Amino acid sequence: MMEIFRILDEMEQLLKGSKRMPLTGGKHLVEANRFLDRMDRIRAILPEELETARQLLSEKDRIVNEAFSEASQYMEQYRNEAAKMVDDSEITRNAMTVAEEIVAKSERVSEQIRRDAEEYADGVLGHIEYVLRKGLETVVQGRDQIRIQTEEETT
Repeated sequence: MMEIFRILDEMEQLLKGSKRMPLTGGKHLVEANRFLDRMDRIRAILPEELETARQLLSEKDRIVNEAFSEASQYMEQYRNEAAKMVDDSEITRNAMTVAEEIVAKSERVSEQIRRDAEEYADGVLGHIEYVLRKGLETVVQGRDQIRIQTEEETT
């Protein structure tokens, strides 16, 4: 992730350090080979970043599924324990109350784990989306600059 930002910074410096073309409304003369080299490096890195995002999503799914499985196990365990306490005595009523509280708590914990995992995944995906958008903007600007230079050179 940091490598893409570093390359984008290099591209920005390349543009800022380039010579301005007089009478062109602020257009710059950029070394196309150096600029295209940076774009190629970004293209090489993006698949790695996308794979990292895919792995994070997979990990999030695994955590959520594990949390649901664990919560189901707790719920089943406590239901079985509650079923064993069949008589109507005070102990049974107290046990049922405790079991229901435990089931409710396990459901709340499971829901919180799921929300946290989804929030984490959303944050990671938001960051990757930001990086990809910035990279795409830079690529579009670079292509525009090259197209403009090519048009100027042909006229």
